[in-house]
Amino acid sequence: MNKKLQKVIFIVLILSLMLGMSQSVLASSNVFRATGSVRVRSQPTTEASVVTVVHSGDNVEVLDHDPAGWSRVQVGDSSGFIRSDFLRFPIGDTPAVFQVTEGVNLRASASTSSEVLITVSAGTNVDVLEHDPAGWSRVRVGNTSGFIRSDFLTRGGAGNVADLYTAASTSTASDKVIAKKYTNGSVRLRSGPSTDDNIIRNLTSSTGVDLLENLSNGWSKVKHNNSTGFIRSDLLSDSPSTSTLKTLDSVNIRSGPSTDNRIINTLSAGVNVAVLERMANGWSRVLHDGKEGFIRSDFLGSASSSKVIETLKTLTGVNLRSGPSTSHNKLKLLPVNTEVDVLENQSNGWSRVRHNGTEGFIRSDFLGGGLKVELIDWAAAKKIIPKGTDLRVYDVRSGISYNIKAFSLGNHADVDPSTQTDTNLKRSTRDGTWAWAARPVWVTVGDRTFAASINGMPHAGSAVSGNGLSGHFCLHFRGSTSHGSTSSSYVRNMQNAITEAWNARPNQ
Repeated sequence: MNKKLQKVIFIVLILSLMLGMSQSVLASSNVFRATGSVRVRSQPTTEASVVTVVHSGDNVEVLDHDPAGWSRVQVGDSSGFIRSDFLRFPIGDTPAVFQVTEGVNLRASASTSSEVLITVSAGTNVDVLEHDPAGWSRVRVGNTSGFIRSDFLTRGGAGNVADLYTAASTSTASDKVIAKKYTNGSVRLRSGPSTDDNIIRNLTSSTGVDLLENLSNGWSKVKHNNSTGFIRSDLLSDSPSTSTLKTLDSVNIRSGPSTDNRIINTLSAGVNVAVLERMANGWSRVLHDGKEGFIRSDFLGSASSSKVIETLKTLTGVNLRSGPSTSHNKLKLLPVNTEVDVLENQSNGWSRVRHNGTEGFIRSDFLGGGLKVELIDWAAAKKIIPKGTDLRVYDVRSGISYNIKAFSLGNHADVDPSTQTDTNLKRSTRDGTWAWAARPVWVTVGDRTFAASINGMPHAGSAVSGNGLSGHFCLHFRGSTSHGSTSSSYVRNMQNAITEAWNARPNQ
């Protein structure tokens, strides 16, 4: 072989090696992860033949990605198509950079009910670690990792994996906006006009979309942000589905659900606004003068009749909430015997009330004409204390209330917190630590409330499971003892705490 030919072969080998390395680098940047067992098909349709099957967690090289349709992939020596909603972009050495389109909460898990870690302002760049175009994305903001709804994200820069996420269907110059429409409840924006088509994103109730075309098959072509897709026409309305509330004080309407977002407008007290969504983070998405924005929920109250039915007092420490259930946000903690104006008694066992200008909801059985505290001897108390039934305890010093169950009535009552939440509340009365020292409390049994004391060190056995506690506490009434002892310093301290609870009664 002559030297000239050897040189040509050497150059060809070098170029082939460089090309292989280039393809390897490209492939590594386009590696997605399968979210479940899914078939790789010869064509982008479920009618096509199956080439191979990948399983949850398998890496797949994506050659051409359509987030709202099918992706062309390479799996080993086989190539074919996978539905894109079975693919997620996993964490790598260089996460994709996206940008937040408006103020949004970064949450601990992919749910609007999970803990809010931080609120991210519009325009913030975030590192996307795992992306689901039709759901939630796992992201990193600074040193904090969590989840953001993907419809609040847009591509943030060139030269990264974010460029793979191009819209499946984008509007063109010929797409003329016919009208403004609003979603009736939570709906899905799809890539085509049928429920068989892929989901581009989920839209919440009363989301505004631009209507581009009414189709004869009962679907509408619409545009939301930068995505064009299809929604069933009967799920669209000319106006948002709202409840009307009024501002309880001067308040700012902001561009996002946090005080870090810019101020759009400032409203005085008594202004009616249309509430589009009550958010779990204590904010409400509202519509005023045709513009959407966000207001803190505790600055909003009922725009219906605010005529006071009666004035009652809280019978225990109780949370004033933004809605008529314990799943609604806590507006403030009201101590026992706090006066509230009752505006409405609802059939679900809650009352709409007003306290110092703030409207909210309290369980109706926590309201009455005022708490009457009694001093009772242990001999009489143990005849009326039921076993295994929730008793309400009000810690006099902290104002915190929790539930307990009695399981033994000997020289005193042996009690357990009823639930994990009650254990946490009891611990909070002692600044998060357990101690034997007595606490003055009021214990409500049925419709009667008594002065008592309780220790704070879990010990011995427990009769309630699932409350996160190993051991029980001792509940004392006047004249009760500690396993036969009547003169120990522990018993004296428990009796002194009962006296403190009695002296702090609201009806003396």
